[in-house]
Amino acid sequence: MPKEQYMCQLCANHGIFNQPKKGHKQKCPHRDCTCNLCALNTKRRALDQIERQLKNAISVEVKTDPTTSATTDGMKYERSNEFLFFNL
Repeated sequence: MPKEQYMCQLCANHGIFNQPKKGHKQKCPHRDCTCNLCALNTKRRALDQIERQLKNAISVEVKTDPTTSATTDGMKYERSNEFLFFNL
């Protein structure tokens, strides 16, 4: 069974639902569109990028600093002899 192809969300905002995303970035007719739906997509992409950068930074920091540990809830805790400090 073949993998599903990702479709261009900017084109989908304008009614073209079958435009594959691969190799389409430079020739997308809606690449510079500033309508509400496309602006929402652009903001979502920027937030996703920031989220990935933060996640990677925390991952690198935890690997290099033995006094901290990451948990499944995404919080970072600093180990101390007496207290548990929360770093947000």
